[in-house]
Amino acid sequence: MADQVRAKITAAAAKNKELLAILQQTDHAIPSLEQQRRLVKDLEGEVRASDARVAAVDRKRKKEYHEHEKYRDSVLKRFAYKATGKREKFEQRAAKEEQEYFEALQEEHRETEINKDVKIQLQEARRVAADLERDVARHNDVQKQLDELYGRIFGGPTPGYPEEDEQEREANARTQAYQATKGKSEAERQALKILGEGQLRMKRALGFMEEALMHSRRDMFGGGTFTDMMERNALSQAEREVMSANMLVMQAQRMSPRVTNLPQVNIDQGNLMMDVFFDNIFTDMAFHDKIKASRESVLRAAMAMDGQVAAARQRVAQFEGQLRVEEQSMREAREKLQKVRERVFETVAASTPPPAYEP
Repeated sequence: MADQVRAKITAAAAKNKELLAILQQTDHAIPSLEQQRRLVKDLEGEVRASDARVAAVDRKRKKEYHEHEKYRDSVLKRFAYKATGKREKFEQRAAKEEQEYFEALQEEHRETEINKDVKIQLQEARRVAADLERDVARHNDVQKQLDELYGRIFGGPTPGYPEEDEQEREANARTQAYQATKGKSEAERQALKILGEGQLRMKRALGFMEEALMHSRRDMFGGGTFTDMMERNALSQAEREVMSANMLVMQAQRMSPRVTNLPQVNIDQGNLMMDVFFDNIFTDMAFHDKIKASRESVLRAAMAMDGQVAAARQRVAQFEGQLRVEEQSMREAREKLQKVRERVFETVAASTPPPAYEP
């Protein structure tokens, strides 16, 4: 029996070391996959909601275009208004329909761009989840091989070796503690990644606000209709970026409860009717002041986003430090368990009498 035990130990030693090394490499996969699946589920919900919003604004845009087209191309209406001395009223109504169509067009473009962004995020999240699933499958397969290896060696109860049972419980407890901390760490890491994207969106929003201010300054000195359109396009782009940043913050909040909302942002889009019928230096100056106030609103939100990113980065660093300690503790517990089992092998081998002598 001693020879058999020694043979089992010798045969299992190299395989045991190999399997433990693979387990160590893939320990992170199980908690990471759980967090990634949550992210995929959240993004799938975002895509469904975004698809619904895109369909709604598309219907609205078609309706507004139909109304705009009626006034733009209606010779009879124009003639009737002119004949009754209400030509100015017709022009105002036509301009109003054009403004509403333009606003609907901007809204559709904004929602379509957001929809594209969310779908790209979902595609990337699914790719990462697929990689983690392969790591988890490998981890589970190796764990099964290790269990079978120990089962062949420690098959049946071992009441005579309480030290081995106690150390096994200790190793399992430390492994569970590591995986729990790893799950929290991965959630914070995901939140940091999402907030980093939100930070870029807020920086782009500030860039568009500066662009709007530039066009507004030109408008005060006779920029004309084209300048008005460029001004409003920049404001619309800034608003879209802010909306995207807020959506990313909500995604990050699902990963980490420590992520808070951004301050409310108000971007004044102006009034196209004022520019068409009442355009003068005073209205341009007033709108310029409103754009400056809107920029300050965006700037406050961008600074808050910077603070969120810094706080998330600090939390990730803290978890990484804790993980290093728990990973080392888990590794030491597994090594102790291995040594205890080796001593069990030695004890069994020492207590087995040598084979009888045969001349």
